[in-house]
Amino acid sequence: MQSTIVKPLKEEFEFIVEGGIDDRKRISLAKALVGLKDRLAGFADETLQFRVYINAAGQILLDPMVSVPAHEVWLYRNPVALAKVRQGLAQAAAGQGRELGSFAKYADDEIE
Repeated sequence: MQSTIVKPLKEEFEFIVEGGIDDRKRISLAKALVGLKDRLAGFADETLQFRVYINAAGQILLDPMVSVPAHEVWLYRNPVALAKVRQGLAQAAAGQGRELGSFAKYADDEIE
């Protein structure tokens, strides 16, 4: 992967946790992930990945991200559909859903 200069989304940083490097040259993010749990919306598991950036002062920025499966990319490329999904999720979270009955009769239908 080639090096690319990227401006961070936010220029302000909040201190979360301090940690050291172990004998295998690793730093644990476990405490930091606990502190970020609410901000990461439940993605603090094996699906979480990080983009790593460094500036001229040697400061490192870890940008949490999650990959999207190829068969779901269409949704993120379609702003109208994505807005409708987000609206539906917000309505469901607010308890604004309505019962449509059983869809069991369609369970054995062929899918195109």
